[in-house]
Order: sequence, then C-alpha cells, then structure tokens
Amino acid sequence: MAESTGAEVSPGVVRPPRLLIQIVGAAVVLAVATVIARNPLPTWEKELFTWIHNVPRWVDHAVWTPMQLGSAWTPLIAAAVAYWLTKSWRPTAGALVAGWAGWWLAKAVKGWVERGRPFEEIGSANVRDTALHEGLGFVSGHATVAFACAAILAPYLSRPWQWAVYLLAALAGLSRIVVGAHLPLDAIGGACLGLILAWTWHLVVGIDTTKRWAR
Repeated sequence: MAESTGAEVSPGVVRPPRLLIQIVGAAVVLAVATVIARNPLPTWEKELFTWIHNVPRWVDHAVWTPMQLGSAWTPLIAAAVAYWLTKSWRPTAGALVAGWAGWWLAKAVKGWVERGRPFEEIGSANVRDTALHEGLGFVSGHATVAFACAAILAPYLSRPWQWAVYLLAALAGLSRIVVGAHLPLDAIGGACLGLILAWTWHLVVGIDTTKRWAR
C-alpha cells in the first residue's frame, strides 16, 4: 500500500508521496469513528456487532491464535521477522516503535473516549458470558498493534505477502468482535491508529527499496 515512488532520501530509500494521503485518509476515518464512539451507541453498530458475535461458540477458540497477533508481544516478533527478512534497521525499529506506541496510545484514547465494552454498552442479553466485562473499548489495542506491524512490514514484502499480513491484521481485529471484547468501531478505529503510526514512520525514515523480500 506504500509502493509508489518518491524522491530518494538516499540511494534506494524513498518517501512515497502517497503515504501522506493515506495518513490523512486514516486520520479522517479515525476522527469520525471517535465522534460516533463518544455518543450513544448507534443501532447499526449494535446490529453489526450482534451479527458478527452471534457465531457458534467453537469460533471463539478458532480465532484465539490470530487474536494474539495484536498482543503486546507482537511488535517484538514483527521486528525479529523484519530483521530476518531484510537485515534493515528501518522496518525492524519501525515494528517496535509503531507497535508499542500503538499499544500505549490505544490506552490513552480509551481513557479519553471512555466507551465501555460490548457487555456494558449492549447488555448481557446480546453478549456471551465469556466476553470481557471490564475495561474500555474504543479503540482496540489489538487492532492497533496488528495493523501497525502489518503496515510496517508490507512495503518490504511481495504483493501476495502484503495481502497476507493485512488479512492477518484484519482477522486479529475481527476476532476481538467475535469474542465480545470490542464493538466494530473499536476495531476500525484501532486499525486506523495503527496504520497512521506505521505510515508516519515510513514517511519520516523512508522505505529502503533495496531490502524488499520479493518471494
């Protein structure tokens, strides 16, 4: 998603102009989602959550593994993968900076928006007892971390692998809705926050096109 050419910072290192457009677009979506999240829960979001959450119980167990892609350990794993594939400091450090910054920024946003989790916002009649009851919902820290790490790695991967890492990030965010930990806008807002952090990193330090893993 960030492969357009731009002025070279140094031989092989570029800052694609498209990144700025992508950052602004994600920021607009995050701002709109934040405004909605600070107001009473809209009917459409409640219905969408119920539709996603109302799946067989075995699905909760099936999504447990991909859900861990948004954990606080993910930036460390992503950094290790980035270094193994590229031997470049840019994606390696980027995974740590964007991933962990996203984890803590998500907590800060939660404290400001003060939106409850589905169990509080919707009620026990529509949320399984296994869902988290405590804590705040907007934004999803798991979605933030997963998308931050995916967007850091993506420019250094071939097109099929780019789709793969973004699909895994989306699955991590979706899993949080399935298990009843977050509402849909929580995951969308988290995804946007993670993308903003990763794309800002690429814009600041550049993307080393000589280090792309093209398998």
